[in-house]
Amino acid sequence: MLFGYILIRPLLVVMRGFGRLPQGADRVFARLLDSAAGPFDAVNYLGPVAGVRVYGRRRMGAKFDRVIAGLHHRLDATPEAAFGRGMHYPARWDPFFRDFMTVADLYRYPAQHLDLHRGQLTLPDR
Repeated sequence: MLFGYILIRPLLVVMRGFGRLPQGADRVFARLLDSAAGPFDAVNYLGPVAGVRVYGRRRMGAKFDRVIAGLHHRLDATPEAAFGRGMHYPARWDPFFRDFMTVADLYRYPAQHLDLHRGQLTLPDR
């Protein structure tokens, strides 16, 4: 879960950067990233595996607290109108990435992704 929340800040930076580029640049970028879904899958797996080894259980809790506090601070400082801004994303990379995502969608993403994995790891009731 920590790594999903860590991703939000860089994704917001990318979104802000593409907001300054000519219209359509984000769509081209998203299509380019979609074409690289295979390498992304490897990074998506290896990143958290390496992260757990770097942080360990004890440090992960403290890091999670800092990441959540930072995101909470950003949320408080974000004007209401900004939550509707967005850009195109590589929809093939994740079941919760849609072709166009807003700032509000990005903040929801880690919890949605966690729910997916929780469902995958939960045994059915008998």
